[in-house]
Amino acid sequence: MAETLAKRPHGIGRIIGAGIVGGIIVDLFLILVHAAPFPGVYMFIASGLVGKVAFTSSGYIALGILLHLLISIVWAAIYVVVFQRLFPKLPWWGNAVIFGIVVMLGMNALLLGKGLEPAFPSGMGLVTNLVAHIVFFALPVAYVLRNDL
Repeated sequence: MAETLAKRPHGIGRIIGAGIVGGIIVDLFLILVHAAPFPGVYMFIASGLVGKVAFTSSGYIALGILLHLLISIVWAAIYVVVFQRLFPKLPWWGNAVIFGIVVMLGMNALLLGKGLEPAFPSGMGLVTNLVAHIVFFALPVAYVLRNDL
C-alpha cells in the first residue's frame, strides 16, 4: 500500500473519502428501511467502545457516527490493499460484490464476537444486510476507488 500511495499522493484522501461516502450512503439506506433506527443505531455503535453507558445520553450519538465512519474508512483501506490486488482481472463492480459480502460477514462476526448480535441474519434480515453491504456500501466505495490508486 505504501508503494501505491507514494505513486499518488492523494491516495489516502481518496480512501478516506470513499469510506465516508460508503458509510453515509449505507447509513441512510439502513435508517430509511428501518433496519437501523436513528439515533439508536449510533448509540449501539458507541456502546461497542464505551459499553451500555452509550444508551444513557444523546451525546454518544456523535461518538457512534464518528466510529462508524472510521470503521468505513478502515474497510475502504482494506478494499484498496486486498481486493483490488486479489482480483485484478475483475471489473471494479465485480470486486465490489465480493468485497460487500466480506464486509457483511466481517461485521457480523465482529458483532458476534463482542456478544452484540445473537446470530447471523436470516430471511429478510439477510437480504437487507446483503443489499446494504453490497449495493449501498461496497459499490460506492469501489466506484470512488475504481481507477486503481
